Amino acid sequence: MQRTIIVVDDEPIIRLDLCQMLESLDFNVVAEGEDGFDAVELCRQKHPDMVLLDLEMPLFDGLTAAETIIEEELAGCVVICTAFADEEFIARAGRAGVSGYLVKPIEPRMLKPALEVAWAQGQRLLKTRAEVEDARRRLEENKTIEQAKGKLAKEKNISESDAYREMQKTAMQKRVPILTIARAILEREMRRDAAVRAKELLMKQKKITELEAYRLLSQEANRRKVSVNEAARQLLEQGGMT
Repeated sequence: MQRTIIVVDDEPIIRLDLCQMLESLDFNVVAEGEDGFDAVELCRQKHPDMVLLDLEMPLFDGLTAAETIIEEELAGCVVICTAFADEEFIARAGRAGVSGYLVKPIEPRMLKPALEVAWAQGQRLLKTRAEVEDARRRLEENKTIEQAKGKLAKEKNISESDAYREMQKTAMQKRVPILTIARAILEREMRRDAAVRAKELLMKQKKITELEAYRLLSQEANRRKVSVNEAARQLLEQGGMT
């Protein structure tokens, strides 16, 4: 399969040589740029399989551009191409997730194997990042479900296992994931918490009882034509009633 590639170098002659070399090796050069800024913008537009970047460029150097491209997943892989094989830059490139590092002058016979290895490495890196992100997402989802289960158990004075079964039953009845039910429970609790905090604020500000504070909150909700919970949220944002 012909791979798409963007070539970025501040030297027009070098850029031309690289493009001709790549095309002779059956790569599809979809764009060219002269600095790191171009590299990032072109990758945002084209989303190429590869981007070949010079390291030393004005305005926005190649390594900084590489970090942005990798962070935003704008290309399948990033390969640095430079005349300077500095160990510090190589280490930084590795930490950023650069898949390959070529030293000028580049020999045509070495270019294709180096890029194919870089492509394979880039795909492995993308897969690893996706797996890490999926694990993080699942952890957050499980945390949400556990929090909702605990709140429901406390509210209904039942065991957490019974609360979980009730959440499962509701999810099946509504035909939605259990995570949706969990988020709804936490949202409801958050709104209830807002009402409690608003009542406490009114009791403190007005020197009134809890019942009087609730009545005042209900009157404010009617005046604003919103729910009690929404009125509570607005009052908390404003710091109370004037």
